[in-house]
Amino acid sequence: MKIFKFISISFFVILFSCVDDITNLETETNLQEITSYTEGNLTVKLYATTDLFVGYNSITARVKDSQGNSIEGDISVVPMMDMMNKSHTCPLEIEDSVLKDGEYSFNTVFVMPSSEMGSWHLDFTINKTELSVPINVNQPELSRLVSFNSIMDENTKYFVAYIDPQKPDVGQNDLEIAVFKKQTLMDWPAVTSLSFEVEPWMTSMDHGSPNNTAPVHTSKGHYKGTVNFTMTGDWQLRLTMKEHDQVCGTPYFDLYFQ
Repeated sequence: MKIFKFISISFFVILFSCVDDITNLETETNLQEITSYTEGNLTVKLYATTDLFVGYNSITARVKDSQGNSIEGDISVVPMMDMMNKSHTCPLEIEDSVLKDGEYSFNTVFVMPSSEMGSWHLDFTINKTELSVPINVNQPELSRLVSFNSIMDENTKYFVAYIDPQKPDVGQNDLEIAVFKKQTLMDWPAVTSLSFEVEPWMTSMDHGSPNNTAPVHTSKGHYKGTVNFTMTGDWQLRLTMKEHDQVCGTPYFDLYFQ
């Protein structure tokens, strides 16, 4: 009987530990598992707050070996879109190139959705082992990325990504956007030399809202300010974007909240 109890308790502890390990990221960081991919001795699981979408995404990768042990060491990632006649990457933000406790976080701005025209994958190199993780990128109902050619220079194409507020509310909201440009198919640098004007506009009632602070550059192409909403409903966040005091674009984002 004692042996039976010991085996039962041990099995419960092992089972509980496995379940706890699987759900740890979701419960502690409000992340959900996006996909899991195994190749050879490695399994890569990807986590984010929502399904991946066209726009600014924060992604966490968890890497383990076939025994379920967290991998340590060097890591790099490149997002790639394979199309019928070409391949390209997209803006990518990484802080370091080291797996810490088997986890690695990065930000990427997907510039188009997965479709019959092309498919996305994340190409990882983990301790010199290469593997490609297929992913699906959706087009959100409300666009979170605006791309356009500069009014000043048609050869310059900007990509403006909406980051915050994720959940707008009546009153003052922190505003954050990030701006990149397409240099080549494989080079999408951040743009740090812009200035902005901001105007929230309620389209259904044809009025704006006062007490806004234009976003200014903070670091790595990110611009932060504040936006004030006087009531719930449908709004447009209208931006006037300037480079060297010349207007180069007028992107906007549609918002709706109750």
